[in-house]
Amino acid sequence: MSKPLPLIELPLDWDDWNIDHAQRHGISREEIEQVVRNMPDVRQSHRDGEPILDHYLLVGVTDAGRRVTVVVLYPVTKKRDWGVHELEIARPVAAYDTPKRGS
Repeated sequence: MSKPLPLIELPLDWDDWNIDHAQRHGISREEIEQVVRNMPDVRQSHRDGEPILDHYLLVGVTDAGRRVTVVVLYPVTKKRDWGVHELEIARPVAAYDTPKRGS
């Protein structure tokens, strides 16, 4: 049985690395946050037909109507000296224009 899809909300987990990496396809941080705020469809991410643990696709639109897919890691796991802490927050890792169906 698969686990239910998470509700992804703002704020997002940002740092210099993922800001740069998430914007490589010309999608800005602001547009990524707009997609999250505008209630995207949440889908499990897959590779070779198998689900990728804790990776999700957010398929939605920006305020200007741009169709964007955002790949997020959720939940975020932080390693500390005292152990591992799981945060109920999403970390964007990539974003790209959503391909049109049939393309």
